[in-house]
Amino acid sequence: MILSEIISEPYNSRVYLERYVNDGSPSGFTTRHTTNINTSPFELNPYFNPFICYAPTQCFKDYGHIPQINNSDNWIIIHPDMIQNSFFLNKEFSLKSFDSKVVPTASGRTLQFINDFNNDYVKLHYVGILGRIRRELPYFKAIAGVELSQLLSTAIEQKLLDNKIAILPEIGARVLINREMQNYEWGMVWRQNMPFGLDTENYIYLFPSFSLFSQDRLNNNHFPILKQIIDNYNFVPEEYVLEVIIFPLIRCYFNLIQTLGLQPELNSQNLLIAFNKDFSDCLFVLRDLESIDKDLTMMESIGLSFISNSYPYKCIEKEQYNYTIKHSFMYDFKLGESILEPIVNLLCQYYNSDRQQIQTKIRNYANSFIKKLPFNFFPQNKWYSFAKVLIDQTKKERPYIENSNLKFR
Repeated sequence: MILSEIISEPYNSRVYLERYVNDGSPSGFTTRHTTNINTSPFELNPYFNPFICYAPTQCFKDYGHIPQINNSDNWIIIHPDMIQNSFFLNKEFSLKSFDSKVVPTASGRTLQFINDFNNDYVKLHYVGILGRIRRELPYFKAIAGVELSQLLSTAIEQKLLDNKIAILPEIGARVLINREMQNYEWGMVWRQNMPFGLDTENYIYLFPSFSLFSQDRLNNNHFPILKQIIDNYNFVPEEYVLEVIIFPLIRCYFNLIQTLGLQPELNSQNLLIAFNKDFSDCLFVLRDLESIDKDLTMMESIGLSFISNSYPYKCIEKEQYNYTIKHSFMYDFKLGESILEPIVNLLCQYYNSDRQQIQTKIRNYANSFIKKLPFNFFPQNKWYSFAKVLIDQTKKERPYIENSNLKFR
């Protein structure tokens, strides 16, 4: 995609970037396990219609706020791939095609409304594997992002967090309970389209972070967007990337840990980056808040009283075998390999930057925050990634790989 197109059509470009300017995750499973051809974010279908399931009031359980449809709360949005599932054979349920048009996001099961419901998003229950994990959405998972959205919104309003942090608020969750299938829960999360943060109106262009350094699948002769930004505005490449993007991003990452005990999963899909009019400044917008780790040990140490209604989901404590491993995994692997490494690669590929020199600068900057954390917060002299395999979330063990040669701390 060409930068001038983004500048002239910021919103329409965002939809395109979400679907087609995406190299996928380092795991390699992004396109291997995705939705079907008619609903895939990587296909050319401009939109599709979801389904809606109506049921008696007693079949639903809500958390937070979900907008009404036809003055009713007795409904839930269903992904089209799921309508043949035996869950919907329940005679209490009425499954119908829904008039509203949607487009898929990169995740496949999260859909954005087109010209309806303020262009908000719904994250939907999906039976089976997308990427490399299963995507069912029972109540405890559905509410996890909503409760953290409330915590983060309050912290932003009270100006407790770095002013570069914003979120896409998750305002409500709803599950449909099938009483004929041992109370099986089928969930949905409602996510707002507009970022919530301080001075968000000053940031006009909103990018999925992967789109800044990925190849355009439909126009592979186009340069990456980040290179186009640097060249179009005559920025000094390394200085711009470090001072405008990487250093502020690292600062925000540790600010969330030190202020709220929250460890964000900043992979390139969960992080949006918003730029101001001349691309001289940016804002970091977190989405898919369910994925954030709640570090209960850190929360206790900073005196934060927080009771998680989704406990123990995405909660980590010092007694767990992988407590320090998780810290490394989220920073070194998720943030490091999914965002920092591709940006460094871009600098090296197009501007002949010195990789070791850039990594040293990043390490030095990150360590200025890490030294303020408990000594054993990170594993010493090693970092952890995942093996490139499917993840069985029913098991406590994870396919961690221990690595030496720290890159970014």
